[in-house]
Formats: sequence, C-alpha cells, structure tokens
Amino acid sequence: GESISRMLSQAITATHTVHAVLGTAEFFEFALKNPYGVQHTVTVEVDHPELSVILDPREWRHFKELTKSATPVEEEMFHLRDDLRPQVYLRPKETVRIPFKYQTFSADPAVVVAQVGASPRFELFPVSFQVSGGKPIAILRVKVEPQPHVVDQTFRFYHPELTFLKKTIRLPPWHTLPGAPVGMPGGEPEMFVRCSDPDIICETKNMGPGEPQDIFLKVAGGPSPQIKKFFVAIYTDVWLAAPVQIWQFYLHSLQRLDVSCTAGQLSRLSLLLRGTPAPRRVQAFTSHPQELEVDPDGAFLLPANGIQDLYLGVRPRRAGSRFIYLNLVDVESHQLVSSWLLCLSCRQPLISKAFEISLPAGGGRGCNKRITYTNPYPSPRLYFLYTNRPDLLQFKEDSFEGAGGEVYTIGLRFAPSQAAGEEEILIHINDHEDKNEETFCVKVTYQ
Repeated sequence: GESISRMLSQAITATHTVHAVLGTAEFFEFALKNPYGVQHTVTVEVDHPELSVILDPREWRHFKELTKSATPVEEEMFHLRDDLRPQVYLRPKETVRIPFKYQTFSADPAVVVAQVGASPRFELFPVSFQVSGGKPIAILRVKVEPQPHVVDQTFRFYHPELTFLKKTIRLPPWHTLPGAPVGMPGGEPEMFVRCSDPDIICETKNMGPGEPQDIFLKVAGGPSPQIKKFFVAIYTDVWLAAPVQIWQFYLHSLQRLDVSCTAGQLSRLSLLLRGTPAPRRVQAFTSHPQELEVDPDGAFLLPANGIQDLYLGVRPRRAGSRFIYLNLVDVESHQLVSSWLLCLSCRQPLISKAFEISLPAGGGRGCNKRITYTNPYPSPRLYFLYTNRPDLLQFKEDSFEGAGGEVYTIGLRFAPSQAAGEEEILIHINDHEDKNEETFCVKVTYQ
C-alpha cells in the first residue's frame, strides 16, 4: 500500500530548482491542471517562509515584465481562506499558471558553492495543491541552491557592549548606484531597505523631492567580545525584485572604559583579566600604540580561572573626546579573548609660555632652536620632554636634570615641511612621575 501510494505521489510530483541569492526575488510559474471532469477549488499549501504565491496582479505583471515571460496574467484569480492560504477555482480539465516568488533575506555563512571543488548545498521542500478533503492533485518540490552574493560596501562599528547602536547612514544619490534605471519617469525613485536580521530595526526615510535619503539602523549589541554580522539590501522598486546595493555590517561589542586625562601627561589605570577554563598565552594589541602603553607589552600566560592585572598608560597627544580600542588575543589560536573601548575625555594642559618662529617650507634641511626652562624647586629635579608632533619636532635630549633654581637650555630640532602653512606644536615638560609641570606652545609658520 505504501509503495503504491509513493508511486502515485511521484506521478504527480514536479521539481523546480531555484538559484537563490541574498535579497533577490526568484520568480517562476507552475502549470497546475485539474485532472478531473468536474470543477474543483484547489488550496495551495506552502509551508516555507521564504516562498510565497504572488497574489497581487500588479506584482505578477512586474515580474513577468522583468523575466520577459509571455504567459497571461489573470486578475483576481485567488481567494484567501480564513487561514490566509490561497485558493484557486479550476473548471474541469482547466490549466492555470500559479506565480511563485522565492526570496531569502537570511545570510547563510555556510554558502560555499563559490569554492572550487565544493559540492553545492541545497534545500528541498514541497508545495502541495489540494482539493477538498486534503487530497493532492499535484506536488511541486522546490530545490533551493544558495549562491554567493556581492557585497558593495562594508561598515564596521565599535560600540559599548549590551547597548543599542543607533546609526543614520546617508544614501548616495540613486542615479550613481550601479544597476539604477536610466531616465526613470517621475524623477527620483523611492528607496526601500530590508535587513538580514529580523531583530534589527532598519528603515529608510524619504525627506522629500531633491532631498537625500537616510537609512536608520537600531541594533542591540551583545556582550563583549561578540561581533554581530548582518546585511542590508537596498532597492529602488516597490516589489523588492533585486537590490541595487548590498551592504555588510559588523558590530563589535566592547567593554567600555571611561578615561579622563590631560594631553601630554601619562594617566595610569589597570584592567582585571579573568582567566578562561584553560590557561592561554595572550597579548594585548591597541589601535593607538603611540598613545596607549600596555604592561605586559608582549605575550604572557593567563592562568586558568585566575585573575591578573593588565596595566595601561594613556598619553593622548591632543585634547578632545576620542576612542582607543584594546584587544586581548590568544596568540596561539588567534581568538579574541576580550575587547575594550577606551572613551577618552582629554583636557588641554595650561600653556605657560608661547613662542613664534618662521621656517622655510619646501623640504631642505631642518632647523635647530633653543629654549630655556627654569627649575622652580630648591632641590634637583628630573624632567621628561614630550611633544604632540614627534613628526615635526625632536628633542636633543628626551630628559634632563636641573639643580634647584637652575636655568636649563632645551635643544629643539624642527623637521623640514613640504608645504607652507602654520602648525601649533606643544612641548610638555613632565616630572619624574610623568605629571605635567609646564607646557610651552610653539607656533611655527612655514613660508
């Protein structure tokens, strides 16, 4: 009985293959025939969220024009049941074409069909056409073979963990996008967006004719060091047939660390590292090694389930608010163990003296100058020299010792500049604990 049933089922089964690309709608029609000598109402049973019957005749017509399909479009062919399953009425022996659309927005990282020698992965699911009593008169097996998709642009955002990233991105003028229609009637088209992650709020705002359009994103960040990856498809047609651009996004969740500091002065702080169940050899890496020192600065052993301090020294070169990224990496497996976002709020030190000098522009040799500094203390002191522009200024000596009340001459060497203009160079004079004693400002005019 089972084998007869299986053979009968195979006799009414057809297969259609869809080569699915992220965001692109794949349109096809299925010829459904009523094999009986009496009329029937046929229910189309589709149990896959990415495959749907096209019910709107305008959408059906749009896809037929895109695919240059010559078959007719029938108005109001479908009736929706209470459970929203489409039904079609068939006269005896009548054949109609049922329009389908397959469209996926879920980005599958395992699409490996582009790799040489990889056998294509595919998904198979049935569509059943049933008369009353649930008896099938036809079965369509849809075979989906995922294809790799193009990425037009990649965005990376670094954000404090467990917070919402809210971002507005301005879209380029639509006519500059590859694949945009030429000479479109009615001026600029409306833009539409869809996101590969249903939990992300992604919408576009039309600001009126002639105004640029913005994409608004609201993404929930996970715990550090999680990296969330998703895609946004951008369309210029209301039926979302094929995206004109696909954007890839990475959201790096980092532990936030607020640091209040002074430009040119070393601020010290420490981070508590917690060991994982197994011991690991780790090393800290930073986005701004000239402004952030780490100790230990090489690879070190993080004991299993233990606790260890990582010491930081922050010396910003300029005032203002900015971010520095710090990663702790397993040097053997190259895994990210921890990630921090240092949010610097940096004050300008008090300028105690200002100088103005003129230097020739256009290369050539550098220039030597001298300035004096008086030790204001009655006892000998050790001083360290720093500048915000080591590319333009070097010291003859990076440190000096001055006796009580002694006037010390600091030798300066200015590097040649290729272009004319003005630069403000700061000279930080710090004590033995790296606290700022005084800051001089040298305004250099290259002419």
